[in-house]
Amino acid sequence: MMTTPSRPTQDDVLACQFSSWYRSFRNIDKSAINNSTARKTRKNVTFESIVIKPLPHEFLEYLKSDGVRLPDCATKVSSCMNDNATPDDDEWETDSDDETTSYSFPSLTAQIQTALDSLNGDRDLGCMPKMNWSSPRDATWMNQGSLKCTKVGDVYLLLKSSEFVTFDVERAFDDLAEDDSITGGYPDCFSHELVLRKWCNLHPSMEFRCFVRGHKLVAISQRHPSKFYGHLQPPVDGSAHPCAEMISSFFATYVRKRFADGRVSSYVLDVYLDSQERVWVVDFNVWGSRTDGLLFTWEELVNLGEGEVERQPELRVVTKDMKSSHLTYDPLSSFRGPTDVMNLMRGTSGTTDHDLGDIPTFQDFMKQCVRPSEM
Repeated sequence: MMTTPSRPTQDDVLACQFSSWYRSFRNIDKSAINNSTARKTRKNVTFESIVIKPLPHEFLEYLKSDGVRLPDCATKVSSCMNDNATPDDDEWETDSDDETTSYSFPSLTAQIQTALDSLNGDRDLGCMPKMNWSSPRDATWMNQGSLKCTKVGDVYLLLKSSEFVTFDVERAFDDLAEDDSITGGYPDCFSHELVLRKWCNLHPSMEFRCFVRGHKLVAISQRHPSKFYGHLQPPVDGSAHPCAEMISSFFATYVRKRFADGRVSSYVLDVYLDSQERVWVVDFNVWGSRTDGLLFTWEELVNLGEGEVERQPELRVVTKDMKSSHLTYDPLSSFRGPTDVMNLMRGTSGTTDHDLGDIPTFQDFMKQCVRPSEM
């Protein structure tokens, strides 16, 4: 019995970077879909996005530099501000006596603004930024708890404040399989990229992490392991969970052996289940301990899926017993701003936890869902 997963290879890491898989899940050729018997097939199964690459060396140096300072070419932010801000309050002041290095990337700033305009159309919907692999989820406390960006300054602020993004820039190829690690470096074929994804209103309870081993979907975890959601509780009659069935069907139809053209057999897939019971690809991550197993341990995961027979994947959600026994955790708990700072930025004296834990069933929850922005 294995207790730890093998370390990923360079090929595994490169396959999971955004630009490697995005086109495989947009504008899909229906003749190439695995399940030809499906009643209705979809052309797009991931959110519209724009990739900017290559990135200027100065921008990468900016991300690696100490402190949080916006570049001179984008000093306005739309977040971290309350509604009473004056027209000039959204500009980050610069001190003429400050001896810190100043940065400016006017060409990149123009590209980001063009991408924002393209993704938004006639509406100011915003975008979600990320680098090759990581989004700045650990820095949302700088942006009113959200990844939503409506100005170029928002994008720079989140990326510059994120340790996850710094990992992408500096250490993505550390600690790989033997002879594949490049400590502090990158393979010759690699290029850093900035991704802007069209903003969609996703409900956290309907995000799931899927674990694939040997081209088989072996486990599914609630994506946010600190929250209890009544509508996600397993059916009392012991039948298969509807979310597991929908995700399994989606995986078999759209993902299996489409990801990396089947060259990578074990990986982690993040998905979203919308109010119309459609599953969407959110992201891919490498199979291994550098990816959070959430409600599973990696010792459990490496021993799931052994054998030739494919079984229904196990789906785990936070139950009342787990919540009452304090067996849940928040992976981002160490990346939080002080409570008083968080409240000040929200313009409130406190926060309320709207976790929808009182909605009794999955079906009841789906009835109450508001259709998110067009994906």
